[in-house]
Amino acid sequence: MKKLFVLLSLFLFVGCAEQKTQEPSVDAPVEEPVVEEKEDSVVSFMAVGDNLIHGAIYMNAYAKYGSYEFDDIYSEIKYFVESKDVAYINQETILGGTELGLSHYPMFNSPQEVGVAVANAGFDWIASCSNHSMDKFEDGIISDLNFWDQYPDIVTTGLNRSFEEQQTNKYIERNGVKFGVLGYTYGTNGIEIPEGKEYLVNLYSKERIKEDIERLEGTCDSILVSMHWGDEYSTTPNAEQQELAQYMADLGVDVIIGEHPHVIQPMDWIEGKDGNLTLVIYSLGNFLSSQDEAFNMLGGCASFDIRKDGNTGETTVENVKWYPVVNHISYGDYMAGTRDYRVYLLKDYTDELASQHRLGITRQYFIDKTEEVMNDKFEIVY
Repeated sequence: MKKLFVLLSLFLFVGCAEQKTQEPSVDAPVEEPVVEEKEDSVVSFMAVGDNLIHGAIYMNAYAKYGSYEFDDIYSEIKYFVESKDVAYINQETILGGTELGLSHYPMFNSPQEVGVAVANAGFDWIASCSNHSMDKFEDGIISDLNFWDQYPDIVTTGLNRSFEEQQTNKYIERNGVKFGVLGYTYGTNGIEIPEGKEYLVNLYSKERIKEDIERLEGTCDSILVSMHWGDEYSTTPNAEQQELAQYMADLGVDVIIGEHPHVIQPMDWIEGKDGNLTLVIYSLGNFLSSQDEAFNMLGGCASFDIRKDGNTGETTVENVKWYPVVNHISYGDYMAGTRDYRVYLLKDYTDELASQHRLGITRQYFIDKTEEVMNDKFEIVY
């Protein structure tokens, strides 16, 4: 009996051992490949408003220097322009040059030396179209664009010498981020664009904007649009501005930069139909002019960054700030018939400088007017 028990135990042990050896082996865990996180790319922008060259400005320059020299006008803001990756300015008046005959209000033609000073100051996106684009007719547009050809690193939007040029996408690329840029105006002060040459000036319509944006889609990381729109001397956007801003937000535009009213209007966020956020700058006001009212001496500089996610490629607008800008015109030298035109960020504009402004404007006036117009959605830098 004892012998039988031993044999039975041995049988069970061997059977269990055989069953154990027949179990499938477990593979070692497979290590997942390490996904390297890519760094984001950030591009800094600034935008200022109307570079409106009245006759007093270019005649003053000639009286002071015996030539058309304008670098000193932008000297006090140059450091800030050069600190940004992309700097935008609206060239309100056509740069047809002296050969076409200089002129001022109501039909402007400015010295091309203005453009030289703008380039020297560090601006690299020029919004060229405005309601004054046809002031020297087709010849003015061609002369203006031929001038800017000397600066291949500067991009202009809104004017064209041919249909092919109008249909050619415009880009700005910085820090590995590619931006598609567009520019439009509402009209040309009743001066008709020649039949068959509608390409000369980009007049906006919803159909036109949609067509141009669709041509850019898939070719760039972000789209920015310049709009010459709104009611002159109104500090609030009108219904058309708001409707078009929403329309462009729905089309996925990241930033809309507005000018024309000659006074500042607020900035805002607009949500597009896909949940995207669009920054709209309704009006930057005047950057430089020789207008006669205190509120025309206050402009704006919008500063913002565009971040491209290194992993998803998505872009977002961030770090948005508003810098008030002062168009300073001194009392000047009465006997010599000259004045000092300069542009300052308000944060750099002292009470002493304000006391020299020919309109007798205080620094506090610029602060009060800014707070009257702007909302509390963005930081204002004084």
